[in-house]
Formats: sequence, C-alpha cells, structure tokens
Amino acid sequence: METTRPRQYWNDYASRFKNQSLAETYEFRPPYPEETYKILLSLLGKLHGRVLDVGCGPGKIARGLIEHVDSVDAVDFSQEMIRVGKSLINGNHRNLRWINGVVEEVQLYPPYDMVTAGASIHWMEWDVVFPRFKDVLTADGYLVIIDGDRPIGSPWHDAELSLIHQYSTNRHHEQIDLIQELVDREHLCLIGDKRTAPVSFSQPLMDYVQSFHSRESMSKEHMGEENVREFDAELSQILSDFVDDAGLLTFQLEARVTWGKPLA
Repeated sequence: METTRPRQYWNDYASRFKNQSLAETYEFRPPYPEETYKILLSLLGKLHGRVLDVGCGPGKIARGLIEHVDSVDAVDFSQEMIRVGKSLINGNHRNLRWINGVVEEVQLYPPYDMVTAGASIHWMEWDVVFPRFKDVLTADGYLVIIDGDRPIGSPWHDAELSLIHQYSTNRHHEQIDLIQELVDREHLCLIGDKRTAPVSFSQPLMDYVQSFHSRESMSKEHMGEENVREFDAELSQILSDFVDDAGLLTFQLEARVTWGKPLA
C-alpha cells in the first residue's frame, strides 16, 4: 500500500531512530513545559484512565504521565529507545508497559482513554494507524499530538537553521503544518489546539549541541565523524555569545497540544 505521508517521512529516514547514538542523545532534547501534562490530564478528566503513547521514544510523555493515570502502554519500534527509557526516571514504573514494535502491527490492549503522540505521528502509515486509533479509543477518548521541544524566538535561530540545512542528511525535508496536513487528508477531526505559556529553560551548551544528534536528519551514523565534529564546533561558535559564565544556554520553550478524533 502506498503511504500518504510526505517523502521526508518515509521509512528509510524513520529507521534511523533504531541507532544507539540517536537514542542515547535523545535525553538532551529540551523537555515539554509542565503545562503540557496539565492539558493532557484535563482532557482525560476525572477518570485519568488508560493511555496509549505511540512512537514513545524513551518515554518523555509516558514517564511524565504515569504517576497521574491508571496505566500507560508505550509503543516504539526502536529497542534502543526503550532501553534508554527504562533507565530514566519512572522508566520501570509498575503501571508502565513498554511495547516494542510498529504501532501499525503490534498487539495493543484496548480500550484506551487517550492516545498520545509526541514528535512521532508523522513517521507512521496514516492510512493504517488512524483507523486503528479510532478502534482502540473509548467513545470519549482523544488522539492528542504534542509538539514543542525546540527554542522559540531565539536570537541565534537564523544562523542555527542555516547550519542545519548545510549538514542535514534528510534532503527531502520541507516545512509543513502537520496538523493541517492530517485534517486536509481527512485523518483527523480537529477539536482543540492550544499552546502552553512560554517558559524559560537552561541547559549546558554541549547538551544542547548533542540534542541535534537525536534527530534523524543529524544522526551521527549518517553524518559521519568529520561532519559531526565540524557541525558541533560551528554550532558551539554560533552559540558562544549567548552562554552565561556557568556555560549554560537559556531559551524559551512552548508546546503545542492538539487534540481530536481519528477518522477511519
């Protein structure tokens, strides 16, 4: 079956998330603001029931929710991502079940009161997963898509973006509004769309630089050692004017939380 996804999201790019180095640098990505989880819990209501987190990676969403819901099933096709996730806080919580496999095919344990996807829905076979989400959700359940682990309004944005374009190994990338794409293709009936209030976040310069290698277009295996060294050095130089005396880079974060009903 032909995919409905744009070319930049085809499986030859998605498979890079199975790389060990990419999984091990994922924790350097900035977190979602705390308000993100409050929005998710408000959508669940008083029930705070069962959640399916798809394309979970090392469980940023799953581990953040697990102490506030009945259970989370966290699905990812990368064994490396799950291995890293289990080593992090709440990674071995008794109510968190890790499931290794592609969400299009893996065994699930419905019903779920919510399906969440953070920085992952674009990698899936939309013609397959959206009918499946519809089947496993309760009548009142939502599919919720979360995006927002990059700085907003940073003064180094333009120079950083130019450098990314220079070194990116995904030559099919183009900027799209993913949510609008899903609505236009009749995969999603949009109900709500909210942005969290901006919050300030600080992290060591080198952690920020390493976070780029958790993205498929900048994976170390595909860039090669020389390009990795050059990219890291050039980005560090760009950011050097914005680092404080403690070596910390400070920027604003904001998450977009979108929810609706998946269409069959």
